[in-house]
Amino acid sequence: MVDTRYDYCIGTADEKLKKSLAAMLAEAGYYSSGQGNSVPVLLRKLRAVQPWLVVVDTALPPGNIEELAEIIENDGLAASIYINTTGARMNHYVQLSWPTEAPVLIAVADAVCSEFTRKKKLQKEIEILQRKINQRKLVEKAKGLLAKLYSLTEDEAYHFIRQSSMEQRLTMAEMARQIINEPESFSALLQHR
Repeated sequence: MVDTRYDYCIGTADEKLKKSLAAMLAEAGYYSSGQGNSVPVLLRKLRAVQPWLVVVDTALPPGNIEELAEIIENDGLAASIYINTTGARMNHYVQLSWPTEAPVLIAVADAVCSEFTRKKKLQKEIEILQRKINQRKLVEKAKGLLAKLYSLTEDEAYHFIRQSSMEQRLTMAEMARQIINEPESFSALLQHR
């Protein structure tokens, strides 16, 4: 039984397979947030619903299931399990041969969902760090621009940016962006300091 209730979508055109998978997942506490009986329908559903897990029949029509797997992976749409009903070889993706037992499906589902959770958390941390780096770059650029245009030391330029951002109730990055966009508009302020 999963500690967290994850939602899932099933991608299959086979009604019997869909019912079997749904029953196994429901018994383990997973809940359905949709299905797709073709690749385009499943992709639209995944983008709209953003489930935690997708279970895909390798016989899902039309087309190349590996291309679908690449889209799901590259776009971070969901944790995925491929139910191999066709004998397809998907070397880079988690797959189970059909039929499979419920405990095996659930153990694999728990594992891929945990890994997906970890990956999402790391992606958020990377985005936060990237945003901080970009903000720092803006401040450094504005600081250098002020130092060059108004003959300030880097410390003086930094203190000007910090003080101005507090006075105008802006973040330092927002203040830096204003300085970069219109450096000459700060000459009067700098002369009074």
